[in-house]
This record gives sequence, structure tokens and C-alpha cells, in this order.
Amino acid sequence: MAETNQNMDILNADEAAEYLKFSKPYLYKLAKENKIPHIDFGRHILFRRIDLFNWLGSMVTYESEALEA
Repeated sequence: MAETNQNMDILNADEAAEYLKFSKPYLYKLAKENKIPHIDFGRHILFRRIDLFNWLGSMVTYESEALEA
């Protein structure tokens, strides 16, 4: 693979599912419901690695007690 910024990689559904540790049907479900950042490209759905990384980060929650300690 050529040297590129890995975060800007474009992933197909198989690669995105592997990256996220999701099943492919679940990934498609999230994309269809517009719950995950994706690019509709004809009959294909593509994902940018950086968008998936940021999406995961936005899902992180912290217990309020842990923040107060």
C-alpha cells in the first residue's frame, strides 16, 4: 500500500465492518438509517476511516461519578 494518511483511507463495507468489529448486515442497517457516516456511491457504500474513528469517539460516555472523582 502506498504511503498515505491511514485516517483518510476509503473503506468498502467489508473493510469498514472489520475495522469496527461489526457484522456487515449491521453496518448496512446503520448506513440505511443514516446512523453512521457513509458515502452512497451508486450500488456501493463507502466509508472514510477518519469519519468512522470520529463517530466512535462521539459514542463514548463517561459515568458522572468517575468525572467527579
